[in-house]
Amino acid sequence: MKYADKEIQEMEEFFKTAVLPQTINLAPGVNITDVKAFVFSHLQIIRLRKGVTIFEPFYDRLVQVKEILSQAEQGAA
Repeated sequence: MKYADKEIQEMEEFFKTAVLPQTINLAPGVNITDVKAFVFSHLQIIRLRKGVTIFEPFYDRLVQVKEILSQAEQGAA
């Protein structure tokens, strides 16, 4: 299993305080146009489907967004 309760909790804590832009580009051709809705829906899915392999990409995308936001925050500091 790629993630468990601890990782979900850490992800939730990060996104509670993160400043979310309206849009974000994950990769060429992969644009999120409502980051807040994206984060909410993905957190719901990883909570409800924890341990189900086919849903791991939802966690992976949250990790990508977290990394992008963390890098942007470091760059602004």
